Amino acid sequence: MIRNMGSPTKFISNDSIISRDKCLSSPKISTDSTSDFQSILSQKTQARSFFTTSQLKTEGIQPKHFEKYQPDWILGLLLLCFITLAWVQVLYHRRLSQLLMAPFSKRFLNQLIRDGDLFSERISLAMGFIYVITTSMFIYQFNDLVLSQNQVSFLQGFPLFALISILILGFWILKIGTIRFLSFIFRTRQTSKEYILNILIFNILIGLLLLPLLVFAIYLKCTIFLWICIIIFISVLLFRLARGFLIGMSIRKFSYLFLFVYLCSLEILPLVVILKVVLKYYL
Repeated sequence: MIRNMGSPTKFISNDSIISRDKCLSSPKISTDSTSDFQSILSQKTQARSFFTTSQLKTEGIQPKHFEKYQPDWILGLLLLCFITLAWVQVLYHRRLSQLLMAPFSKRFLNQLIRDGDLFSERISLAMGFIYVITTSMFIYQFNDLVLSQNQVSFLQGFPLFALISILILGFWILKIGTIRFLSFIFRTRQTSKEYILNILIFNILIGLLLLPLLVFAIYLKCTIFLWICIIIFISVLLFRLARGFLIGMSIRKFSYLFLFVYLCSLEILPLVVILKVVLKYYL
């Protein structure tokens, strides 16, 4: 029993105090049965998470240097070849038509010779540039897509392409120099000049045929176009050998056997040596 001072006397029992404390401590039951029912259902039926754990194993993963799909210098060289071809087409349209028809017609070849010295004209330098770039690019892509799995090269990228270009240019300089030297010894300057012109014409034809095929081979990474380039290269080479043999037949003072040996030593033997090197170091 508690008595408050200065106020009327009130009596509060201990039982009423205990019952009041129990009411305050006990949770109140909500009168809304719907919310309670939904909370019960939400606990029993949990939705499956959209995000799942990854099965990728991270062991042994090492960072690698980022490499572009194709280097920028390849695009620059191809654009330079197309710009050079457009320049020749605009300024030397008639001369270019004669060059394209000369391998298939003796009349156009004679017309090409009568109109001037092709070796001293700008068109020969421009088309020779296209031939060196396309042939080097073809060998570079063939090494990258076909032979790269079977060899370890100390050169990659543009240095390798530059080395291939230098070797091709040096090969043709050495070959033409040898032909001129032999023509001086055997006194066949006119026939040798026609033979060198025949080589130049067919090289220009090879460069023009390989240029569009290389675009598909490079940017589609498809080896089918490279094998098509090989077929075209071999076909043009055989055609050039046949035309060279016909040019040599005009020389009456040499036998056909000597002419055959001459062509084999200049045309077939270098290709056999190159093929032997490729088979030894790459396959």
